[in-house]
Amino acid sequence: MYCICCKKNNVTPNPPPVSSKISTEDSPPQHEEDILWKDSKRPDGSLVNVNNEMIDNGIIHIIDAGYGSTHDGDQFVIAICDDCIKENLSDATLLYYGNYMYGSEGFIGDEIEKSKQKYRRRNSLDKLI
Repeated sequence: MYCICCKKNNVTPNPPPVSSKISTEDSPPQHEEDILWKDSKRPDGSLVNVNNEMIDNGIIHIIDAGYGSTHDGDQFVIAICDDCIKENLSDATLLYYGNYMYGSEGFIGDEIEKSKQKYRRRNSLDKLI
């Protein structure tokens, strides 16, 4: 999929192996397009879509437009490559929120504080200009 920043087609979902233990109502998708628009449920009722796929070289995620946007209720699939994540974190265009696998202690907490500091700095500089 194309990165929303650099516009390069370098973020790719990995299709699950045919012998995957995570079964869905559908057969495992074989094409990137199938993975990007996949919308099914596991036998336990949990959703299966691109948000919980293995992705190479970046992030692919479904985002929701909230109230106030001209796109209220719309959902979009976006991708950002690892290189652009790094670049956009450094100038606070992208903000670090946390890590869902590890709490907000230690390294993660430090990264959150660094992101807040960069955000405040950039925001203050923008107001001066």
